Amino acid sequence: MARRLKQTATRSRGEREFLSEAEEILERMRDDLGVCLERASSGDEFAPDVLNRLFRSAHSLKGLSGMFGLEVLAELAHKVEDLLDAWRLGRSQPTPERFALLEESVALFGRALEQLAAGAIATEFAAAVAELNGRIDAARSAPPVAPPAAQDVLDAPAALLRTLTEYEEHRLRESLARGRGIYVITVAFALASFEERLSEISSALREVGELLSTLPSPGAGGPGEIRFALLAATELDAAALAARLELEPSAVHAARAPRASANTPAAAAAVSEPTPSNAPPQANASPADASVAAPREPAPAADAATLRSVSDTVRVDIRKLDELMNLVGELAIERGALSAFARKLAGDPASVRLGAELEKIHKALDRKLQELQASVIDVRMVPLRQVFDKLARVAKRLRLDLHKDARLELAGADTELDKLIVEELVDPLMHIVRNAFDHALETPEERAAAGKPSEGVIRIEATQRGNDVVITVADDGRGIDTERVRAKAVERGLIAAAAQLSQRELLDLVFAPGLSTRGEVTETSGRGVGMDVVRSNVAALGGLAAIESRLGAGTTVTLTLPITLAIIQALIVGVGAERYAIPLNSVREVLIADPASLQRSGSRELFALRGDALPVLRLRDEFGVTSGAAAAKPFAVILGLGDARLALLVDRLDGQRDAVIKPMQGPISSVRGIAGATELGEQSAVLVLDIAALVTSAQRAEAA
Repeated sequence: MARRLKQTATRSRGEREFLSEAEEILERMRDDLGVCLERASSGDEFAPDVLNRLFRSAHSLKGLSGMFGLEVLAELAHKVEDLLDAWRLGRSQPTPERFALLEESVALFGRALEQLAAGAIATEFAAAVAELNGRIDAARSAPPVAPPAAQDVLDAPAALLRTLTEYEEHRLRESLARGRGIYVITVAFALASFEERLSEISSALREVGELLSTLPSPGAGGPGEIRFALLAATELDAAALAARLELEPSAVHAARAPRASANTPAAAAAVSEPTPSNAPPQANASPADASVAAPREPAPAADAATLRSVSDTVRVDIRKLDELMNLVGELAIERGALSAFARKLAGDPASVRLGAELEKIHKALDRKLQELQASVIDVRMVPLRQVFDKLARVAKRLRLDLHKDARLELAGADTELDKLIVEELVDPLMHIVRNAFDHALETPEERAAAGKPSEGVIRIEATQRGNDVVITVADDGRGIDTERVRAKAVERGLIAAAAQLSQRELLDLVFAPGLSTRGEVTETSGRGVGMDVVRSNVAALGGLAAIESRLGAGTTVTLTLPITLAIIQALIVGVGAERYAIPLNSVREVLIADPASLQRSGSRELFALRGDALPVLRLRDEFGVTSGAAAAKPFAVILGLGDARLALLVDRLDGQRDAVIKPMQGPISSVRGIAGATELGEQSAVLVLDIAALVTSAQRAEAA
């Protein structure tokens, strides 16, 4: 056990992810192989969806192994993929020997995972893989017996049959050989609901047979309708099929009626029983089939080893982690109540000894609870790589759709954020990348005229700064024409024509709802909702979105986000009789605001901090607090979000607490500067400040 724990501790995150993912795929392959063998032993046809799932599993193993540099495993998975592809396309038949090769490949892959979990793959493993690959190649070399062409026996439009893929044509021929009825089903759906209706009919067809192909169908249809032709195989007759699908009989055309008794192909029966190792080849077997070695029995130890899990990773539903985090948060609140009670006892001479003992217990509980809290937060952390991979796929599609030569550069993919934040970050980043392709990057001709390389660059970089993660999306495109932004804002009634705005304020208008500098609406952009979604989504996560641009040089969008939205440390501050909680990860320092450090510049109040002038926000004025007298020397809480800083003036400091932010309901939920509420241990609740909103408000006032 100690050796296993040591290996777990020294194993990299990448190795753990590979072992977890690969073992899950292998387990799925073992289950699917069992289903195939069970169906074969009873003489049934192999379920095409199971064969397809096996093929996809092998393909996933190949890609996963290649990504982690395990070429020998990638080669083995590639051979298995080829073998399964030949089965699903009808190029070869699944025989007992070939099934044995598949099982042996899965077992060999399992042994490789065990060796990886123990340290490294043994040197002799490559030789075993090479030998098995050779036998797989020999098994695949048998030429399949060509069945009669499907077009010769079907009463179906030739144009429809010509569009079938190789796999679909194989499934059609297999259904013909088994005597099933082949039907062409023509349906028309309204454009607004065709996806849902098509899915319903497809599911109903799979319940009574097999859906071979689905294609848009030409022909007259009603206004706002789209027609489809579905090619299906089933043992029902045309009338029964139409009734089952709730369609008119005329919508179902029998390309070939089902036979009264279906004949099972000999190839399917060939896998019903394993061939004994000493049995001679069958008379009708091909030379390649006869040369395939008999199934090898794996060694008992190796077989037993594959049943043990080699991964130390457990996949957990994020909702369970949310529940666990809520429980830890409630414990943190009760810990605060226990601390207050211990101090109360210690302050009473009659119970001072009891209070001291309770204080010791509280300190021990506090240490363990902090460890538990840190562990739960760490479990929720995931790398940004999964978001970056999605963006890379989007970029490939946009390059083709928009005919722009552009390169997407990614940096900091291993930077970690809370799982909840990562999921909510997908849409904002997607909007930014789409805008960069469509708005920012010029065409190759425009770039050449501007003296730029024909290939544009969009760079996404994530870095951790203290308790925040900063994500920048920068391009080398045309930049933002602020005068055009002004004209659009005036046209939309967002600003007055005579308004005097700074460069920062003009760029900030890009985030306004309904504003787009694009002249026409395209499938990619132009509706003026993208950047609005970016700001609102990021603000909901307690983050800040900012934009910088130089005309002709490019644009940079910066997102600053907290690492986690779970349990936070909060600084409790007071203004008059009111108390508020400030997330401690946004607090840079706390100072006493001497009158000499407070200055005015026009209508703005500034706080002098080591040569810098920070904008000042008095919390009393922000929320209109009238109770109690203002402190003669208030405290200046220096807040930071990314590169932006703000001096928040409060009357007093009431200590530091753990806080679990709860969303607000009702009218107060729309109050600017309030992120939610948290409960303190003494059965009281305080409002939690939205630092991103306060910093943004101060930046706008400073720019004005």
